[in-house]
Formats: sequence, structure tokens, C-alpha cells
Amino acid sequence: MVQEELKERILYSFLISPFIIAFALLNFENTLFSVYVFSLILTLATTILFETFRMYENKFSVRIPKIKKFLFVALLLIITTLASLLLEGEKSSEKILKDISTISYLTILSYFTTLILNLSISSLKTTKHNYLIVDTLFTNLSLYIGLTLGVIMALKFFDIYNKTYFVAFLLAVGWISEAGGLIIGKYFGRISLSFTASPKKTLEGTIGSLFFAILGGIIFKLILDLTGYQSHIFLENYTSVVVLASVIFVFDFFGDMIESLIKRYFDTKDSSNIFKALGGVFDIFDGVMLGSIGVLLYLIIK
Repeated sequence: MVQEELKERILYSFLISPFIIAFALLNFENTLFSVYVFSLILTLATTILFETFRMYENKFSVRIPKIKKFLFVALLLIITTLASLLLEGEKSSEKILKDISTISYLTILSYFTTLILNLSISSLKTTKHNYLIVDTLFTNLSLYIGLTLGVIMALKFFDIYNKTYFVAFLLAVGWISEAGGLIIGKYFGRISLSFTASPKKTLEGTIGSLFFAILGGIIFKLILDLTGYQSHIFLENYTSVVVLASVIFVFDFFGDMIESLIKRYFDTKDSSNIFKALGGVFDIFDGVMLGSIGVLLYLIIK
């Protein structure tokens, strides 16, 4: 059983890796590639939202009305698109903060418009099912998914225009950290952290995650050095590698906890079975989604 699951994980990792590698490492400054990036992120965001729809419907044996799904998806796409504009143009802390201010107003307006519309529709419903949880939960999930994946898109466009690799670094460090933490936790984990969202997390596994995050960052930097790559804004030295990798680890940790809390609420192991043993799209991107916010804060403070 374990061997079959391992084979499935390897198979599906090979199947999806070309799309991830192309997205993370290629920095083509043309319209076609920009459309690819935009389409990929919106597809991921929409898929994750529909995975949460399915988890809710399976738990409560009730269908979410199509009009509500439409409003949630509309909010998701609006917020993802708005967040993708955060790093547009010349990078400076002042400009990023100004963009955040403008985008925040539009996001708040979209958020409350969607919430009010959904609550209004719920008040007119004649069914016995109370949709209050649906309205509040999925409005917030649309906001969370849209913001985090929108920031990943913003970072990718920043990479394209500045010839940096923040997205590749985020994905590499995030996934190496998670994999390392799982291995250390499985074989050496003794002290439980006793989190409600993820009871199996151990202190040893968490320390292992931090170690592998920094190790992954250092390896990433060594590879860049071997290729002769240099940048004054991306991994200028090994101190910046350790700092950025540590920031990603912290945000990745809480991103994983948030998804675990959602899955625990819905009494499910995986967000879906799209990728069989790997789980769903949310399972794959849970940590790095919130990790993108850590990278954004790093850029602002830096």
C-alpha cells in the first residue's frame, strides 16, 4: 500500500513538474508567456476554491447555489487580478505601499459587496439550510486564495521584468522545507506540538523544516553562482538567503496549518484526489501560498 502510494506520488510529480518548472524558471518578456502565467494562476485559484466547495458539500450533503458560487468565483478573480498588480513597474518600498493602499480599497469594496449580496440572497431563500456559514466562510476563502495566489502572480511578473527568481526560490524552499519536515518528523519526531489543526506535527519535524528550508536556499544560491548569475536585488549574499528562506519557512508553516484547519473542519484528509496520492491543488500549494506574503514583506522591508 505504501509502495503504491509512493509510486503514485512520483508519477504525478513527474506529470505536473514541467508546468511548474516552466512557470517558476522561465522569464520570457512577451505577451504569450504573460498570458500563460495569468491563465495558470487563475486556473489554480479557481480549482482550489472549487475544492473547498466540494469539501463543504460532502460534509453537509447540500449543494451550494450556483449564484453563490458565481459570486465567490467573481470575487476570487477580481482579488487575484488586483493583487497581481502589486509589484507592477519600478520596485520601491514607497511604491509598493502606495499600490497596497489603492488595491486594499478596491479589495475591501469587492469583499463587502460580495458578502452583502450573498447574505441578501440567503435571506430570500426558502430552504431549511442556513447559508450564513457558506456566505462568511467562502467570502473569506475567496479573499485568502485570491490574495495569496495574486501575490505569487505579482512576484512572477516582477521576476520577468527584473530577471530575478523569487517565485522559483519560494517554491523550491517551500516544498523542500515541507518534504524535509515530513521525513524528520516521521523518523525522529518525539515531542508533539499538540496543535488542533495538525496534531501530528512535532518539534523535531518543525526544526527539520527550518533546516531544510535554509539548506534548500543555500543550494539554490550555489546553483545560481555556478551559472554566473548576479543581481543586486535577489540573493545578493548568503545572509539574504538565510533570511529569506527563514521568512518563507515561517509563513509556509502557518499556510500549512491554515489548510489543515480547513480540512479538519470538513473532516477530510485531502482537499481533493485530482493528483491521487499527492492530494489536491490546495494540498500542493497550501504553504507556498502564504509564503508569497512573506516574500512580499521581505521586498517591502528590504
